Amino acid sequence: NLRTAEEAEAAAATVGYPLMIKASEGGGGKGIRKVTDPANLATAFRQVQAELRGSPIFLMQLAPQARHLEVQLLADEYGQAISLSGRDCSVQRRHQKIMEEGPVLAAPKDVWTEMERAAVRLAKEVGYVNAGTVEYLFREATNEFAFLELNPRLQVEH
Repeated sequence: NLRTAEEAEAAAATVGYPLMIKASEGGGGKGIRKVTDPANLATAFRQVQAELRGSPIFLMQLAPQARHLEVQLLADEYGQAISLSGRDCSVQRRHQKIMEEGPVLAAPKDVWTEMERAAVRLAKEVGYVNAGTVEYLFREATNEFAFLELNPRLQVEH
């Protein structure tokens, strides 16, 4: 959790540029800024702070040309979890999803299966009980994926 622009600058030296500043309580395009130039980091950090006061803030390396893929799942109090489906939420405007497509076709079948398995493992390991959406960034060039977040709903409101 970064509290000051100075802490963000120190963290940026490790993360590297370009990067994203994100408030963990953000969403819908709020509390997120792309920074390509270190000279703009402090201003962008303060903008994120102002949008979501009190939210923990972190930095992450920008993943250019990545797709935003989601696994929807159900988990119960007995430690069981299943993947229901998935969707590609890569069409965005100002970091806000504007179209979601399913089934996911961007990832090869074996990679998509591993993404579903990883989402189910996550739910089981943390004792998750609910419907949920596990979000990933997926790089088509390398078939690599990285965890973004677990939302405690199917996100049908988008």
